[in-house]
Amino acid sequence: MLELPFALVLTDATAPDQPIIYVNRAFVKLTGYSKEMALGRNCRFLQGERTETEHSDAIREALEREEDITLDIVNYRANGERFLNRLMIAPLHDESGKLTHFLGIQSERTDDLSYVERAMMLDESLREVQHRVKNHMAMLLSLIRLEASHGGDAHKAFEVLANRVESLSLLYEEFSHEPKNCSTIALGAYIPRICSAINMLDGQRNVVLNVDTERFEANIEAASQLSLLLSELLTNAMQHGYPDQEGGCVEARLWIADGDSLCLEVKDDGVGLPDGSTWPEEGNLGARIVRDLSARLKGDLQVDSSDEGMRVTLAVPMEAMG
Repeated sequence: MLELPFALVLTDATAPDQPIIYVNRAFVKLTGYSKEMALGRNCRFLQGERTETEHSDAIREALEREEDITLDIVNYRANGERFLNRLMIAPLHDESGKLTHFLGIQSERTDDLSYVERAMMLDESLREVQHRVKNHMAMLLSLIRLEASHGGDAHKAFEVLANRVESLSLLYEEFSHEPKNCSTIALGAYIPRICSAINMLDGQRNVVLNVDTERFEANIEAASQLSLLLSELLTNAMQHGYPDQEGGCVEARLWIADGDSLCLEVKDDGVGLPDGSTWPEEGNLGARIVRDLSARLKGDLQVDSSDEGMRVTLAVPMEAMG
């Protein structure tokens, strides 16, 4: 059967030979290549003796034309094992229309279904994932470029991109278990999984993460935006809230307020914001992402900070959640 999350690969279309600059954990699991072994290489390294020349040529021509392409191609894992890869590649452009990156989405084609059934399942799922991931990846890349243009470290920004994509990958995994054509997701069940993933990636050894959510159904687009925003808030609390403290507690809550808004809150008992800080009105890449996603959700963002910790609350109108 089809398994999610999909393997994701991001390449730099502006650099010679279009090197890989990001892979997610599903890519590592699928191919057996570690992140360190993949970064900096062209995706051709997955090809081998049984890879059809016509498939390699089709990919090259699509990249040259800056067009989407989907095909089945023989690739090889790190241990030399051959597998059939359903590959979708999509170009990403900046605000001026200039090509900047290529996004690759991959999933192994298995043999427990007929070819037609497999193709239909993968095509439908890949189209959905491509649409969601491409839109959100384009937003993140835009903000990363903005960070770099203001003197920020673009390479460091790409390193933390993994956290943001992880939350999207979990969303697609959750979505895959819903009935066909379902356009909503059980947000109350999904949020704890996001918290668990971010805690694993960014958690501090002696910092406890508590999660409390109410049952709520949200449309996929709003859920993806809210998950990215939650990832930013959790990452901010974990990375900056406890620089010199041995332990603490971060809490994430989701509840319905007065029946007309959905509230998301992340609070910690760390050091709080520096004196004079106006975060997220001013700040780094994470602050820009929080501002952008809050605006997309038409949410009211409130930030309270003291030397006893920080609390961020987002109230989103129910109609924005679908």
